Amino acid sequence: MKPTERNPLSAEFLYELYSAAIRIDMVCSILVEHMRKEYLPDRSFQKIQDVFANHYRTYKVAPSYAILSQAFSGDYDAIELINTFREFDGDTNPEIIIDMLESYIKGVKLQIVYSEVGKLYNQSKQKQAEEKLSEYAEWLSGFTLKTSAFVDVARTFSERFQQNRQKEMENTRSGLKQVTRFYIPDLDELNAGRNLRGQLSCFLASTGVGKSHMAKHIGIRANIDDGLHVLHFQLEGSEEEALNAYSGGMISKNAFYFERGKISDFEIKRFEDTVKQFAGSITVRSFPRFNARVSSLDIKNGIAEYRKINSRNPDIVIIDSMDLLTDASRKVWGAEHERSKRIAVANDLKDLAADEKVWMVVTYQATIENREWLNDEKNVLTEYNCSEAKGLARPCTHLISLNQSSAERSENMMRLHIAKSRFFKKGDTFKIATDYDNEVFYDAGRTISLRR
Repeated sequence: MKPTERNPLSAEFLYELYSAAIRIDMVCSILVEHMRKEYLPDRSFQKIQDVFANHYRTYKVAPSYAILSQAFSGDYDAIELINTFREFDGDTNPEIIIDMLESYIKGVKLQIVYSEVGKLYNQSKQKQAEEKLSEYAEWLSGFTLKTSAFVDVARTFSERFQQNRQKEMENTRSGLKQVTRFYIPDLDELNAGRNLRGQLSCFLASTGVGKSHMAKHIGIRANIDDGLHVLHFQLEGSEEEALNAYSGGMISKNAFYFERGKISDFEIKRFEDTVKQFAGSITVRSFPRFNARVSSLDIKNGIAEYRKINSRNPDIVIIDSMDLLTDASRKVWGAEHERSKRIAVANDLKDLAADEKVWMVVTYQATIENREWLNDEKNVLTEYNCSEAKGLARPCTHLISLNQSSAERSENMMRLHIAKSRFFKKGDTFKIATDYDNEVFYDAGRTISLRR
């Protein structure tokens, strides 16, 4: 049967689609971007789709049959499906396959919508059912996989504005709180209220400067100032250290006093009453320090577990530190592929931020051999100080470095440098004051005094 005669909703089309994706990188890239698990008929297809996505995002080429067979060694259902793809190898017109994939996605999504609409009507929820159909019709009018589509800016001006307005209204109706602040005034001024959900922000620093303090500062202020829910993954140091640091930070008291119980009964009662007033929350999830190979899949599963327990997603996910993660494939990367692994991890987290509608905040260890270079306060860390991962900045929405000379360390000061920002100007550097003795990353009073 010719491709043009094949039903795009048939199993045979899916066999031909994945066969083409293995041989044609362009088809693979479109498949990875647009195919969703819920569009596929069974778990074997879904697992194969995951391998396609992870491999393509890491290497920018389609996985071969050998790689797929290795990935599913022992999974007889998946191997049988992969062998079926081989039977559909041949001369394939990519444009026809992409057109059929577009029809497939439209058809499957229509089936899903009609199923949901039917359930809503049976529950006497006519208005919600009509809204579902209207949403599908709007999506259908703008959905295409054709790369040759031309968009006239003037003619679509009003239509695109209304679509943007509709998105904002849907975000408001969703009940999700706004996540817009770094809790550093200079950064917040540059961000200008832009929603940080779906974004990946990386804080880069050398040892001992305070990247963990920066991450916890965001978690603490988000909880106290904006009532947001924070999920913190602790990969560096112990769970107890993270809990004590957060506890001290919430009351601006050195974690040592909390850890050793050296806070008076009167003070602790006052602090307890204060902490109870915070509308948000901070949840810490730690992993064993030894013999642990924690992957971005563990992060995804951790968010799912959090959602199951709390009946909501976190607003902000903090990972300390990203360089201790491996990617979702959990493969054992050789030293020569360390760069690819770290970029794959960053890509995984960027996609996870978008899928879960959270702000993903990560720390990353900078490697610098010449300490005197750091002591020259004209120098700042950039993406070129990301050790093996020179391409690490690409998936990040923001890359912000924490810079501190020996003199600045003794004076409890540092310079924040915007090495990359997708939505506001990069290259700015500004000084801040810290107060680590009281678990305060950003000392507002002293920082204002510095500017004067």
